[in-house]
Amino acid sequence: MPAMHQMRSLEEYDISPTTGFLPAEPPLRKLSDNYFDCWEEMFSDFNGLLLAGKLRQAIHKMPLLDHTRLRTVQEYRRAFLILCMLSHSYVWGKLEKTSETLPANLAVPWTGIANYLGLSPVVCHAAVVLWNYRLLDLDGPIDLSNLNTLATYSGSLDESWFYLVTTAIESVGAPCLSAMVNSINHVREGDHRALVTELRTICTAMEGMNNALQRMFEKCDPYVFYWKIRPYLAGWENMAEAGLPFGLIYEGVDSFWSAETDEYADMSHLSEGERLLRQYRRYAGGSAAQSSLIAALDVFLGVEHYPTGKRPQVSQQEQKPDSRDQDVNDRYQQLPTPNPADELNNKMKEKSERPPFVRTNRNTFLRAMRMYMPRQHREFLEDLELAANLRSFMLQLEQHSKESLSTEETMVLDAYNDCLTQLKVFRDKHVQIVTLYIVNQARKGPNIAHGGFAIEKKKPQEEQETTTQDDDSDDVIHPTKKAKITAADHNVLYPQTALETSPGIRKGSLSAMVSTMFPELGLAKHVDPKTGVVRGTGGTNVLPFLKQSRDETADTRIGFPSTSTHRNGKSVKKSNETTTIVEKPAPERSRSWRNWFISK
Repeated sequence: MPAMHQMRSLEEYDISPTTGFLPAEPPLRKLSDNYFDCWEEMFSDFNGLLLAGKLRQAIHKMPLLDHTRLRTVQEYRRAFLILCMLSHSYVWGKLEKTSETLPANLAVPWTGIANYLGLSPVVCHAAVVLWNYRLLDLDGPIDLSNLNTLATYSGSLDESWFYLVTTAIESVGAPCLSAMVNSINHVREGDHRALVTELRTICTAMEGMNNALQRMFEKCDPYVFYWKIRPYLAGWENMAEAGLPFGLIYEGVDSFWSAETDEYADMSHLSEGERLLRQYRRYAGGSAAQSSLIAALDVFLGVEHYPTGKRPQVSQQEQKPDSRDQDVNDRYQQLPTPNPADELNNKMKEKSERPPFVRTNRNTFLRAMRMYMPRQHREFLEDLELAANLRSFMLQLEQHSKESLSTEETMVLDAYNDCLTQLKVFRDKHVQIVTLYIVNQARKGPNIAHGGFAIEKKKPQEEQETTTQDDDSDDVIHPTKKAKITAADHNVLYPQTALETSPGIRKGSLSAMVSTMFPELGLAKHVDPKTGVVRGTGGTNVLPFLKQSRDETADTRIGFPSTSTHRNGKSVKKSNETTTIVEKPAPERSRSWRNWFISK
């Protein structure tokens, strides 16, 4: 067995053995220093100001605060959440056009705080899930019966539930992390019984994760999520259709300034346009792919992820993926740079040639999402990739299975496959939720032409597109009508309507000036409506990506002659080729969206 990479204790990665990637103590509910009162007051009022159309005006009156007066990591997390809420509300607005700029009183401290935490200054999983909950009973558990959010963009219960279900998943999955580290040691020591115990701990925790995810539909309505909540979770990477072709200008922040030295480099050789271009930042929005817990399970179990549409076929009988699934307008063919000015200096190719995480992860989107995880959690994943030895041990046992395996070795393989089964079930549920909450909603369109957000009123909407769900398929959408939609008919500001709008740059805007000065940059990638692509807030072609991730998880299971009982009581048949779960047919139910989800 090769020498094991030595991992640090979980606490050194800012991971709690009890709460996992969630903080060991609940997030702060207020910054104690009165110096930050104006942030706290704006945080309390921003929902009302957004509704009244006065948020931007109020933010312009805020002073530029010194973020270095924050004293603890807990305070930095609180401040990051506050500035996420204020900044995304400022940019996307409500019945307002997208703002191309983020004022310095938000941009400068937000960037400094993000650098301290090892994050990008944009909304992310850590902000709205890990650091955005409070316990109703301080002595109670971190579960859905005892949680509330600290903040939401929409002020809706649906948005709170969306975040809290994910918080509950992180909580119930926390035991996996200690068990992973212990399992690595047991593999090295050859302690099969102890390894089985740890794998069963992981499997039980993943069952709980699946049960928590199943509850998403209970209090989060698909229409409300898609049209009222999801717009604010979008970032500004490749968002030409939303009016941000080069990203967002972070006023007061540029690539030449060093906050540590408080000095500017010589910029006399740069034109006005080049200086402006260096203030642009392009970041993806919040995404489930930013969960360190799911990424850790992939690394530990050895699930290999490939570029979308390039997964190797595991058998000749396997159906080839739809041609539309293969890199259709995939933004992540290479790791994107946050600053468009780097493209002028040919830095993007240099940065993309050596992706940092290649052991089990060849998917550029998943690698890019690690930069939206807190620094210490990202370091845990990097060290885990070097230390993980479970997959190689399982492949070794698979080779021996042609001869004979001991009872303990068979138990190890069973436990390993059970973990992978639970991870695949999780991804099955995720595909179903995305289909119901995103794909179906995108194809149907809003109940009102603008979805509640600003549009240019040129023509009335001619026709709504409706969809039907094939009863024999869990994730294939069949449009029943072709919608005749113009750029003016739908909200042109938000990513969920990108398929029904035309990319363009507003006349007289800063983006128009930059586009004229640097025509070689071109527009960000545009999604042709004829492709049927529906993108996630993280920017990927969402459904092909998720379905492939699910299939890659299934591919990882080890095939060997054995039969065991699945942990939910279903019979599992295993062979040298495949592992399948045999389920009883579900009873017939009415086809409401609620029962449709349950039936899956």
